[in-house]
This record gives sequence, C-alpha cells and structure tokens, in this order.
Amino acid sequence: MLKYSKLLVVALLMPPAIASAQVFNYDFSGINAAIPDGDSSGLVNAQSISAAPNLTIAELKVTLSISGTGLGGFNGDLYVTLQHDDGFSILLNQPGARSGTAFGYGDSGLNVTFDDAAAGDVHVYRQVLNGDHTTPLTGNLTGTWSPDARTADPSVVQDTSARNAFLNSFNGVPLGGTWSLFVTDLSSGGTQQLDGWGLQIVAVPEPASAACAVALALLGFACCRRLSSRGSIHGQR
Repeated sequence: MLKYSKLLVVALLMPPAIASAQVFNYDFSGINAAIPDGDSSGLVNAQSISAAPNLTIAELKVTLSISGTGLGGFNGDLYVTLQHDDGFSILLNQPGARSGTAFGYGDSGLNVTFDDAAAGDVHVYRQVLNGDHTTPLTGNLTGTWSPDARTADPSVVQDTSARNAFLNSFNGVPLGGTWSLFVTDLSSGGTQQLDGWGLQIVAVPEPASAACAVALALLGFACCRRLSSRGSIHGQR
C-alpha cells in the first residue's frame, strides 16, 4: 500500500505543464475611413479574428492611427472604445478635457500604442510631454500611452474622472471572434479619418493540463487501493 501512496505524492508534486505563451499581431491598416464630424453615432470598424478556441488573452496592446483631413480635426474631440466578447476598454475620452475646459486638446492627429503598463496617461498627454495643458504639439501625438479608461460621460469627463476601463478587461477572454473599434468625433469643426488600428496579443492555452494530471493521479490511486483491498480479502480466505 505504501508504494501506491508514494506514487500519488509524486504525481501531485509534479509541476503541471507550463502553457507556452504565443504572440499574435494583427494590423488593420489602410482603412482611411472618414469619422463623422460632430456626430455621436460615430464610426464602427469591426474585424473578425480566427483563432484556436482554447487560446485566451493574457496581455493586450492596441495601436491606433487617426489623421486630420482638410483643415484638420482635434484630438480632444475624440471618443474611442474597443470591444470584444466580455472585454471593453475606453482608449480616448476627449483627451485634455478638465475642470474649467469642456473641450479637449486642439492638436490634430495621432499614431500611438495603448498599453496598460505605460507610464503616461493619454488624457493629459500635453502635461506629460510639455509640463502644462496649453502648449500644443508640433505634429501628431506618437509613443506608447496608457488608455484614457475614464468611464465618465464625454460631456462631463475631466482629468480627475475615475479610470476603470483598461485593456486588462480582455484578460482571460478568448482571442478569436469579432473585435469592434468605435470612433466618435463629438464636436463640429475640423474633420478626421481613421487610418488604421491593430492588436498585439499575448495568448496562452486554457490551463486545463494541471487539473487533468491531478484527476488522473487520483483515479489511479483509487484503482490501486481497490485492487489492493481485493488482494487482502482473497488472502484472508
């Protein structure tokens, strides 16, 4: 009986197979779709991704490229969200809007990456880059930023508004399916277009291997005990 107990202990102490992470990059460039000016109905760009059903998201970064057209638009007019399955994040919520200033920054154009781990808050990017809210950019906003994530209504959002809609809401969600980017220009004056966007995803297989190993070990132990008991009974006869 002792040898069966040793086998069980060994099986339970064996480390489960470590799920290897896989990196997936999706580039939805060349969209070049006009964003309705001053229209809350906005623009939706949906992309379908095919992936193995057991792959779930462990980390997500998002790229976004928007440019001004004609006389140019204003980054501070933009409200941008990303949705997929149960995941939802607010990438931009009228950046620059703050107490005493209902309108956001007047810079035109951006080509950025959103990453929860980034130090700079995109909502106050002028303050991060220039030390104040009033100094405009000399070109497009670039670099890597943490999402705006502010869930307040765009009409009342401020830099102090709560941030609850980060990209980590996609963690644990299946990779495959429909991803929808929603882009809105909430104030009239100046026009913009969605040039493209993309996803940088670290995905892992569902962690089922460890549970299976333990279950098999327990099943084997139960069978061994049953056989051992039978042997003891036959021996007594």
